[in-house]
Amino acid sequence: MASTTIKTIDQASPTIYAYITPNDVSKKGWVKIGYTDRDAETRIKEQTHTSNTKYELLWSYDARYDGGEYFIDDDFHWYLVQSGIERGKFEGTGRPSEWFYFGQGKEKQADELFRKFIFKDYSQIQAPAGGTQYQLREEQADAVRRTLAYLKSGKEPADFLWNAKPRFGKTLATYDFARKGGFKNVLIVTNRPAIANSWYDDFMKFIKWQEPNMFFVSDSDSLKKTKVLSRQAYCDIIIKSKDDQNLKQIAFVSLQDLKGSITFGGLHEKLRWIADLKWDLLVVDEAHEGVDTSKTDWAFSRIIRDFTLHMSGTPFKAIANSKFSAEQIFNWSYADEQEAKKDWDYNKGSNPYEPLPQLNMFTFQLSAMIEEKLLEGQTIGETTYDFAFDL
Repeated sequence: MASTTIKTIDQASPTIYAYITPNDVSKKGWVKIGYTDRDAETRIKEQTHTSNTKYELLWSYDARYDGGEYFIDDDFHWYLVQSGIERGKFEGTGRPSEWFYFGQGKEKQADELFRKFIFKDYSQIQAPAGGTQYQLREEQADAVRRTLAYLKSGKEPADFLWNAKPRFGKTLATYDFARKGGFKNVLIVTNRPAIANSWYDDFMKFIKWQEPNMFFVSDSDSLKKTKVLSRQAYCDIIIKSKDDQNLKQIAFVSLQDLKGSITFGGLHEKLRWIADLKWDLLVVDEAHEGVDTSKTDWAFSRIIRDFTLHMSGTPFKAIANSKFSAEQIFNWSYADEQEAKKDWDYNKGSNPYEPLPQLNMFTFQLSAMIEEKLLEGQTIGETTYDFAFDL
C-alpha cells in the first residue's frame, strides 16, 4: 500500500505594505495600506491587475512591533486615524477602506508614522474623546441581535452563551450588546486577569468617546498602569455628579480576586460592593475555565443580576450537561469563519476575513487493534467501564 505523504506549507510571514497609484488622478495624495501573509508584490498585483492599474510600492515590512509581537492592519489603521489621517470609504456602503489621505507629495509620512507605531509612540494620538467608530462583522452583529431578542423575550433562565472561537471579537461585541441593551451597571468576571488590558483598550478606543458618561472601573493589579478608575474614584464621580442617573460603569474583576473576598467565600476584606449592587449584566468571560466548582457557583450566587452572558470557545461541559437550550446559544466556529472568508461578497467592500490563515482539518482512523482495546473497556475492581472522552 502506498504511503501517505503530508506536505508542510510555507511559514506565514505577516506583512504590512503601502503603495500608490501615480496614474490615477482621483488617488493623488492617497496611500493604500494593506496586509498579507504572502509577498507584498504578489498581493498588490492581485488587487490591480483587473483594472490594469499602475502601482508604485512605497514600502513593505514585517507586521511586528519592535518587541516582536505581531499586529494586524486594523491596528495600524487605527493609529493612522488617531493621528489625524483621513481614511477613505467605499462608495455605496460607506464602509472604511484601506486608502488613507496624506496629501499630494506627503505620501512618505505613512512610513514615518509606521516607524512611530511599531515603537508604540502614542504621543500624538488623540484623547479618547476622538476615538474610532466601529462596525461589527456580520457574525458579531448576529450574536448581539440574538442575545437581545432572548433578553427581551423575558424567558428563564436569564442566561445566554456565546460559543465562539478565539478572535471572534467578544469584547467589542459585548460592549455593543451593553450599549444596545441600555445597561447601566455591567460586571465582567474572567479567570484570566491578563486579558484585562484588551477589555480596557477596546473600551477606550471604541466606546468611551461615544459614551462620555460610561466609565471603566476596576481595582485589578493588571490595570494599574492604565487610566482605569478605581471603585472609590467612580463613587466620587457619582457623589459630585449633578446627573448621576445617567452614569454607567463597566466593572472588571478577576475570578481569583472575587473568590478571595470574604463576601464571596474567601479570606480577605474586599469587593463587598459587588454583592451590594444590583447588576444589569454579568459577563462571564472564558466561561469554561474554573467556573464549574462549588466555590465558584456559590460566589456567583452572591452576585445579584438581571442577565448573564457566558462566553467561551470550548464550553463542552456546559453543552454536554444541557445547561443551555438551543435558543440560548450562539455558535461561531473555525469552519463558519472559513466559509465566510470563502464566500465573501466583495461588493460589500474589503474582505475582513482575508488576513486569516487557511484552516486544514484532518481525520484519522483507529487501527483494528486499538479499536478492540477500546471496546473491551477498562476493568476497575469488579466493574468494567467504557472508555470515554472526559468533557
